[in-house]
Amino acid sequence: MTEVKREVKTHRIYYICDKCKKGRMEPTDDMLFLVYPPLYPHVCSYCGEKKEFWKKYPMIVYED
Repeated sequence: MTEVKREVKTHRIYYICDKCKKGRMEPTDDMLFLVYPPLYPHVCSYCGEKKEFWKKYPMIVYED
């Protein structure tokens, strides 16, 4: 078996609030297990708007 080393780019993805367009949606410490897959509650850092997502923001994505 051969190991191959490659450099990758790292990206952080934020979700900007749909209501105020200024704040970032930040995760709370809660998780909604009543649905599958679970939902992650978020709150806007600027206006306090609450929203649930299937993903947890901010998230890290790697590009090869």
